[in-house]
Amino acid sequence: MKNPPPQTARAAALLALMEVEKGGFPDESLDNIAPHLDRRDRALASALVLGVLRHKSRLEWTARQFLDKPDKKIKPVLRLILSLGFFQLWQMSRVPPSAAVDESVKLAKTYGPPKSSGLINAVLRNALRANGLPDPAVADLPDIEKLALTESHPLWLVQRYTDHLGLENTRALLAANNEPPPLTIRANRRRTNRVDLVALLTGQGLEVAPTPYAPEGLMIIGPTGPIRDLPGYDDGLFTVQDEASQLAGLLGHIKPDFRILDACAGRGGKAMHLAEQTDNKVIGLDPDGRRLTLAEQEAQRLGLNNIELIQGDLLKNPPFEEKSFDLVLVDAPCSNLGVIRRRPDVKWSKTPDDPIRLSETQKALLTAAGKYVKPEGRLIYSVCTQTPEETLAVTDDFWMNHLEFGLKPVAAYLPESARDLADPDGVMRAWPHKHNTDGFFAAIFDRKPTKPPDFKV
Repeated sequence: MKNPPPQTARAAALLALMEVEKGGFPDESLDNIAPHLDRRDRALASALVLGVLRHKSRLEWTARQFLDKPDKKIKPVLRLILSLGFFQLWQMSRVPPSAAVDESVKLAKTYGPPKSSGLINAVLRNALRANGLPDPAVADLPDIEKLALTESHPLWLVQRYTDHLGLENTRALLAANNEPPPLTIRANRRRTNRVDLVALLTGQGLEVAPTPYAPEGLMIIGPTGPIRDLPGYDDGLFTVQDEASQLAGLLGHIKPDFRILDACAGRGGKAMHLAEQTDNKVIGLDPDGRRLTLAEQEAQRLGLNNIELIQGDLLKNPPFEEKSFDLVLVDAPCSNLGVIRRRPDVKWSKTPDDPIRLSETQKALLTAAGKYVKPEGRLIYSVCTQTPEETLAVTDDFWMNHLEFGLKPVAAYLPESARDLADPDGVMRAWPHKHNTDGFFAAIFDRKPTKPPDFKV
């Protein structure tokens, strides 16, 4: 039976969460389900969706403490309604507790099984009568499980972080992952600059701050509403891009005669940045035609006519001659575990095997991309994750098996403001808890020049 269309922000949030559990993206699911919501209700629905996803396991654990039979499974829709209710009781101080309960009961009457509203009402009212909500940090559990519940991350991921980063770094990273990130934009240097963009945005009452590492970036502080409503959007004065990702586009040190390939273009964020830096053509390759259509629309909005977008697969004989590009960027498909701040659904959709599985594809893409780099040309590898399998394991494998390339220390290519992101290993690493950016990794290789043979006389 099809669910009735949502009439409230809470109903929209519930239906969007149901779509996310089926594999949908939070924002897209919300937009598809409730495009009619006004700005205020859309903001509330988004806060509810992202909040429940950020704190999923803690909210579910909390609900179990008030169930008569905590080990008995309940239907997914009721689990989500309880999570929405407990999130409002725990995190949304402006929502009266009685309203959180009453609205949750209404959701159960509309979307839950018959007579399920009584269960929702009893559980949430029991919680109201308690002396505060229980805290998993004091539960009788092993320390690693308590940390996973308190910061609401999958246990396998917390264990991996702890193994590689230590307990205190892991604790800080998990807490940072649960903090809503600032909206970060990049000034389109073809049409404006950061100083003028600051003046425009602050003149419209927005609070902005320059990004400390990326020289063209700005953070917009506080609620913004829809991106399309921001001043300068229709004029193509900026694009939304995380600060660490902005730095990847600057590692190429583009020269006027460069021929450039973005080999995994996706929606074109990095290809646009490359194209803003040169009058030469930038080619963006991607197998997904829908993403390329979005990239084409973005290029038009930004006024970039030097981008050529080609649907094709780097691993399946793309239409390029070998050794024909001065700069090749491989922003590879990855686990996306570095963008949990923005996409909290990511931490629940991944499995322990994903980094290993994806690393094989990443190695293949990097090897394929290397074929198209000219002698003395540059190859950049980047991913928005920090798992060892998808970062150093990939670049070390490439370096050891392709002696015609050398690893270039990334510090020499980063803007001076971003040198702190250069790792002793010669690569770039950005962390949410250290740099207030997405988790990000990048490495630079150059193809050694072809030398003529030595002739002895």
